[in-house]
Amino acid sequence: MDATDVANDLEAVLLTEDQILTRVGTLARELHELYGPRTPILVGVLGGAATFTVDLARAYPAQLEIGWMAVKSYSTHNRASGSVRLLKDLDLDITGRDIVIVDSVIDTGLTMSWLIANLAQRSPASVAVCALLRKPETARFADTPTYVGFEVGEGLIVGYGMDHNGLYRNLRSAALLSKARYTS
Repeated sequence: MDATDVANDLEAVLLTEDQILTRVGTLARELHELYGPRTPILVGVLGGAATFTVDLARAYPAQLEIGWMAVKSYSTHNRASGSVRLLKDLDLDITGRDIVIVDSVIDTGLTMSWLIANLAQRSPASVAVCALLRKPETARFADTPTYVGFEVGEGLIVGYGMDHNGLYRNLRSAALLSKARYTS
């Protein structure tokens, strides 16, 4: 689906599909430089990061594995509250492996901090983070290499896998959803 198909729902297109895919290719090369001949495991955070995870894997110029986790971050007014619940656990043994947590957006950083701590307890060789988007005021992860596609402002972002109430995931671009669509 293109932004023109839902233009009345959007405040602005932030990133086109071409901009996103170009940056995803760069992130894949940067991660490959980090891991060299090793075979990392991309841990995609369902559902928003599914598109990003698959595109990142396809752009990665060597072997890798993909695993999936799903977490529910409770929020108020579209901001994370800090309470995280595991919905689907990773079904791979990551002991001694290089892990890259792949997420669509780091908002407050609370969910990502929870994921880093959760996976670190499983004795991986290393843990890194790769997020397509990062919002301002986000916590930084001092001991965790973090790769970010784009810095973005506040607001509810949809498209390229990110949704609002299950909609807009198939939008090819990343766009700012009109406030009228999520406030009332």
